[in-house]
Amino acid sequence: MDIVWIIILVPLIYFATVILISTIQAMMTRGKGKRVAKETFKETFWHFFFELLNPFSWI
Repeated sequence: MDIVWIIILVPLIYFATVILISTIQAMMTRGKGKRVAKETFKETFWHFFFELLNPFSWI
C-alpha cells in the first residue's frame, strides 16, 4: 500500500512544483499586462514540465 501512495504523491508534488514555479514567474511579469502574464505562465509551465522530466537534469 505504501508503493501506491508513492505513485500517487510523486506526480502530485511534481505538478505542484511546476505550477508554483510558473505562477511565481507569471506574477513577476504581471505589471506588463494580463495577456503577457498568461503567456509567461504557459511558456514557463511547459518549459519546466518537460525539463523536470529529463533525468539528466537531475544530476
